Amino acid sequence: MKNLLVITLLLSSIVSCKKDKADDNQDQFPFYFTATINGTAVKYEADDLNSQYACGTSAPFNANGDDYDIYEGTSIADWNDLSKNNIYVHVLKFFDHEPSWAERLAMFQIGSYPYGFGSISSATIDGAAIIYADATGKEWFSELGPQTGSTFSVAEIVDNPDNTSIKIFKATFSCKLYDGSGGSIQVTNATIRGKIFN
Repeated sequence: MKNLLVITLLLSSIVSCKKDKADDNQDQFPFYFTATINGTAVKYEADDLNSQYACGTSAPFNANGDDYDIYEGTSIADWNDLSKNNIYVHVLKFFDHEPSWAERLAMFQIGSYPYGFGSISSATIDGAAIIYADATGKEWFSELGPQTGSTFSVAEIVDNPDNTSIKIFKATFSCKLYDGSGGSIQVTNATIRGKIFN
């Protein structure tokens, strides 16, 4: 019985150490983007302290009179050169009025989204919108081409304990991104965890 107690305590301590190690890694890099882009692995990790990458909220909009295309989302960018190696992941929604704070918060829900397309009118297609700048600084957009077979799903929405944003979200996605000149790239197995709502 004494041996069983010692083994139980030893196993408990190993499990605790493993859990702590995993938690430490998430604490070290609570914000990240990982994906395979045209067959190449891409990984950005941000911790708000001394990482190469930084994470922030992103909330651009387009307006025409009372019509609004509202984008709410996150960005992860390389501190060393903000024109390269960055990604913006948004949820887009059309409003026929300036939206309230509650309406903006309601844009993010757990579940699947189609891909969006902005038109600053009732022709806007609500959904995910992604902008990616590669290592050369070339920009790629989800809104510039078809997304047949693409997926986007929000898996987590939580309060941000450090108050550098109101919420943190996590999403998984696969899609095609376009440069507007006939070029495209394939993004697969992507996951992003970032800040939303400032």
